[in-house]
Amino acid sequence: MENKPRFSSQIRSFFLRLHPFRKLSVFLYDHFVPRGRKLKLTDAVDAVSCHQKDSTRTYYLEKISFTLFISSLMGAALLFGALYSARQNRGIPSNLITRPGYGEASLEETLNLTAAGEKESERVTIRISPKAYTSKQAQALLDQAETQLQKQLPGRNESLDDIRYPLRLPASLLDGVISAEYTISPYGVIDDSSGAIVGNLTENGTPVTIEATLKVQELERICRYAAVVFPPALTDREQFSADLDTALRAADSSDPTSDQIQLPAYAGNTPLAWSRPEGPFLTILFILTILLPALFWFQKDEKMKELAKRRREMLDLDYSELLFKLTLLIGAGLTIKGAFSRICSQQDALQHGSSLPSGAGKDSIQHPAAQNRFLEIKKSRPESAHPVYGEIRILLREITDGVPEEAAYENFGRRCGLPTYIKLGSLLAQNLRKGSSGLTALLEKEAFLSLQQHRTAARKMGERASMRMLFPMLLMFVDVMLIMMVPAMLSF
Repeated sequence: MENKPRFSSQIRSFFLRLHPFRKLSVFLYDHFVPRGRKLKLTDAVDAVSCHQKDSTRTYYLEKISFTLFISSLMGAALLFGALYSARQNRGIPSNLITRPGYGEASLEETLNLTAAGEKESERVTIRISPKAYTSKQAQALLDQAETQLQKQLPGRNESLDDIRYPLRLPASLLDGVISAEYTISPYGVIDDSSGAIVGNLTENGTPVTIEATLKVQELERICRYAAVVFPPALTDREQFSADLDTALRAADSSDPTSDQIQLPAYAGNTPLAWSRPEGPFLTILFILTILLPALFWFQKDEKMKELAKRRREMLDLDYSELLFKLTLLIGAGLTIKGAFSRICSQQDALQHGSSLPSGAGKDSIQHPAAQNRFLEIKKSRPESAHPVYGEIRILLREITDGVPEEAAYENFGRRCGLPTYIKLGSLLAQNLRKGSSGLTALLEKEAFLSLQQHRTAARKMGERASMRMLFPMLLMFVDVMLIMMVPAMLSF
């Protein structure tokens, strides 16, 4: 049975041929990468691709193409999000906001405020009290509200005996449970809705009486406070804030039993326009537009480094097996080239299922036990897991193309990149040049030494695997303990 390419690989190849950014990636690579320059991942890409022609260029073209593709997708999403956000109507119809229900906490909402004559809007946080409570605990709540009002009434002033800043006249107390109304006499000194100082005062001070009417459903309580007011020291901004606070409190206390609140259209004499602020959607999308292509770019490099590392590990593990095969075949009378050809043909037979890996006849595979064993070996040792056979094919192709055998063996060792294979290539080349005898003995000695290294490497891999299994085993232990302890605890 022939090895068919994976479906995902077919889709990927088809996509690359039709990729709209393919020509752009070729232009960028050809104009910004100097010809003949060795890039950072050139060795890793060549090793993983078994030194195919233009493998480095193909790798970077694919990476640039996909990076451009991801960037275009995220840019299109960002543009769509911006257009969608611009088309959204964030205005507040009739300046109406839904009030919290009975017994719920007060609602705080941040809105964009655009005052008449201002080019830019500002964010203002407003507080909306809930619907009115029942009167079951009204008397106790009035006591608490009176205590709270005594603390809040001075506002920024140190005491009521020295009033220079607006009084704090909350329209509600105890998180909206108690509503409050104020009467300040004499009239025209302090605005009884905002607490701002509005009269023309002297430095000697003007005594006033503040009468607060606290209400909770049918119950009322009148609290009186004496104060002395001096000329205010307010800037235009502070005056606007005081007017805005007055307008908001008046709007909040206008009808506390209604489902909605009418936001004020004026703060003093300044017209107001209200709208809801934009959410963080566009900001998050912009960050992803920059971050995802960069993550993809570096992820491709890390994946290539991991493949190169895996290839070196597999070459190291296959070294002892290759030496034993060479020793047996050369000892049986084959030349070095013939031994490599036989090893390659056996691997092809194993890969395509035409013969047993041990070289047994085709009739022996008809036996069910032998057939099952052959399938197990075939599945456990695919070609992709043994890159050394790809290097052997390149070695045989070089010899067929006219490269001297000595140079081909040395090239084989350098392509593998490991000291053991470089030593093997030099040993084979030296045997051909000098005609020294005893090659079989040297290979056999090297094979036994490599076998010890193979066992050490396998043991280290096993130790790493056991460390990786430690965390799942701890999770399983915790699960078992929970299964045992939870029923026992629930039974008490």
